[in-house]
Amino acid sequence: MADDSDILDIAIIGAGPGGLSAAHALTQQGFSVGIFEKAVSLRPIGAALGLGERGYAAVKEISQDLANQIYVQGTNPQQVLLMRPNEEILFSDEAPMAGTSFTWLGWYDLQTQLRKMLPDSVHLHLNHHLIDFTNNSVEEPVKLRFKNQSPRLAKMVVGADGYHSMVRQKTVGDGAPLYTGTMTWRGMIPRDEIETILPTIPFQEGAGFQMIVGNQKNFWIMDAGSNQVAWTGTALQSSPEKSESVVDTLVKTFEQWPAIVQKIIRSTNPSSIIETGVFDREPVSQWGDGQRVTLLGDAAHPIRPALGLGATLAFEDAVALAQLLDGVNPEQISAVQTALSQYEQDRITVTTPLQKQARQQGAASHATDRADRLKAGLEEALANRRQQ
Repeated sequence: MADDSDILDIAIIGAGPGGLSAAHALTQQGFSVGIFEKAVSLRPIGAALGLGERGYAAVKEISQDLANQIYVQGTNPQQVLLMRPNEEILFSDEAPMAGTSFTWLGWYDLQTQLRKMLPDSVHLHLNHHLIDFTNNSVEEPVKLRFKNQSPRLAKMVVGADGYHSMVRQKTVGDGAPLYTGTMTWRGMIPRDEIETILPTIPFQEGAGFQMIVGNQKNFWIMDAGSNQVAWTGTALQSSPEKSESVVDTLVKTFEQWPAIVQKIIRSTNPSSIIETGVFDREPVSQWGDGQRVTLLGDAAHPIRPALGLGATLAFEDAVALAQLLDGVNPEQISAVQTALSQYEQDRITVTTPLQKQARQQGAASHATDRADRLKAGLEEALANRRQQ
């Protein structure tokens, strides 16, 4: 049974970067916050992400110290190498991002810092797989039901549970996310395990970024902090069905590509490789139930990774939600409804055009002229930077 004497102000579903950053921001406003995550443990995963000025600005709104601790986990790329699968070099020079706040960092490193720096008052509940929630009247708290766990009560609920959000199923009800026709494979390797196979350029300073683009496929390799190298491969595929052998699939997909690609693939622990389809959704005009429940991050506005803004938008959501709830008494349902509605409308105005832009750029990322356009973009960005 749920304990009525222990009603949370806000329950956050999901312990990814969006949910954890929201917990930081909302706790600062004086709310009692609990995080409920279906995973049994938070374990390392083979994925990296890029975080730039906009993302760090959002984290600084929450905490300058938190932003600093996240920044030191990553690597600011100093050199970029762009080539075709036949090893024709299109660009080899200083990275346009060198000297900026942009970093590549491990997804798990980001999650770990956000978790480690949570206020003591925030309890992270692992092994809490949300299966349903009910709100029988506007005056009553939301009752959360978990698989094989006791129910909990909360005055507000924030669904930060990703692309396949269970909270969204109940509030928006728009079915499964839409497969975009692209598969991705991501991995991480300790740098010292592959030092001998990394070329002199661009990785000689431990801050390299290499892109191999062509044949409607992409393979990116980047130093990503903590003495680790991350990689991402993408290719068109009719179905998001996962491989029986991910290594065999990757070797075949990138057959006859530069030797570094095959060596990187074979040097990665197969069980750590993340194989996923790329999904998005059509933008909607409302995320929550109009009462006590709303969404945040990928659950609210799943976006193709073409713009590199997934984590950034989640951080901005967290900041906006906390600001609009500042001073709101969670017992006053009308004030809660007004704040959540304003949050959704403000953020939908920002995220909707970006979802559409990411869809367009995501499709273009597998165009036959992709490498040439990247070359032109890198040259222009570097020229602009040197003129400043």
